[in-house]
Amino acid sequence: MDFSNYLENKLIDATVRGITYATPSKVFLALYTTDPTKENTGTEVDAVSYDRQQLTMGEPSVGVSTNSSQVTYGEATTVWGVVGWVGIFDEKVGGNLLYFAQLDNAKNILTGDQLRLKTNEIKLTLT
Repeated sequence: MDFSNYLENKLIDATVRGITYATPSKVFLALYTTDPTKENTGTEVDAVSYDRQQLTMGEPSVGVSTNSSQVTYGEATTVWGVVGWVGIFDEKVGGNLLYFAQLDNAKNILTGDQLRLKTNEIKLTLT
């Protein structure tokens, strides 16, 4: 996953400038139909049946953490489009993009589909 500009700046401030960064108590996984980019300029899915889902990450080991539980979105009541990217946010609605990544396989979410991301399918690597 890539860092957003927001998170890059917060981490630099916290680690070398002595400016406190209050980490979020929960994070949420967003779905995108276009690249979010470091500036969060991508197109997040916008549909009545879509909500960001809470994401629980496991304890990191050698700079790697994966989701410790399945992430399940509600059933699509309309076409969501081709979801090709995900983003991790510090809020369920609004908030700040922290990380983002392109999916290995884009998914076309049609009416009646329900997207599930299995345990350990989301991998955050800091190297």
